[in-house]
Amino acid sequence: MNKYILTLVSFFLVAINYGQDLSKDEVLQLITDDTCTCIKEDKTLLSPEKSLDHKKMGLGLCLIKSYNNHKSKSKAFADKGFGDFEAIGEEVGLLMISTCYSDFMSLFSEGQLEEFIMEDDDEYDYGNIPPPPPPAPKNENDLNIEGKIVSLNNDVISYVEVVDAFDKKHTLIVSTQFEGAQLLKKSNLKKDFRIYFREGDYYDLSESRYVKKKVIIYLEIIED
Repeated sequence: MNKYILTLVSFFLVAINYGQDLSKDEVLQLITDDTCTCIKEDKTLLSPEKSLDHKKMGLGLCLIKSYNNHKSKSKAFADKGFGDFEAIGEEVGLLMISTCYSDFMSLFSEGQLEEFIMEDDDEYDYGNIPPPPPPAPKNENDLNIEGKIVSLNNDVISYVEVVDAFDKKHTLIVSTQFEGAQLLKKSNLKKDFRIYFREGDYYDLSESRYVKKKVIIYLEIIED
């Protein structure tokens, strides 16, 4: 009798473990969601007085805690050691840009963000692929508009919506790094901005043709 009970228990344990097995992408998204929540709730990370090293350490601790909680949910992480954690962190970092872009960007001051990007460029082996160009400086001759940012959207392509003084709505695409990107956060909605942009041709399914769209290249708040 005991033999049958043990066999039955073993069967259910296997069934439960199999039922809980998630894909690698699903677990990475769980870790990303946890890390986004962690940095949002940890008020010390948002303090402008904290150093870049302190913020990177806090971000890493958030990620490690979630990784330890979720790694057993997928067979994809069964053989992963600490040496693989850096690659996992990079994947989570990319997902954070689409999951909680505003919260992630608000962690760093403008100077810290530039330093953070430069460190990544120094550490990353691009092989034959050149690193992305640095953010362009402000050029008063570039196309620009003034208005209030009314929405931030993190879809497949991130974009913001701006309403100008004539109550006309403009959509501006975020497709590359630029100075002032850290200002794109919910606490700055409805504030007055000057936004510099270039125009690019993008295919529009609704019109079945390429149309001109605005791409942000520089952003600044208009002080009172």
